[in-house]
Amino acid sequence: MKRTLALIITLSVLLMYNTGCATVTGAATGLPTGTIDAPAETYRHNRQAFDNYPFLHGLNVLVMAPVGAVTGPVWGFGKGIALDVQCAIGHQKYENVFKSYDNPSIWRPYTLQWDTKKR
Repeated sequence: MKRTLALIITLSVLLMYNTGCATVTGAATGLPTGTIDAPAETYRHNRQAFDNYPFLHGLNVLVMAPVGAVTGPVWGFGKGIALDVQCAIGHQKYENVFKSYDNPSIWRPYTLQWDTKKR
């Protein structure tokens, strides 16, 4: 147990030292970004239903914003780790992670799929 914890801490410190800090940023900003991104991601995947039933917009905000606020830091932390690893191995650039609102952006914690570097 102690070895596993030591390994996790060591890897986290090495990732933050050798790369940027998307992990900490994702966890720290997860509450506000999750509150915004959870309803937005629900809309992105269900546009047709929202067009057919406009009352879903209000229901989406009432239900998904609190869910996003509560779970945002966890999802932001997880996505941050994934982005840090991808940046460390050269599949992403921190420009796309921090300076955009594209799919690999840390500001979109619920957008979990993004294009990777083509080999």
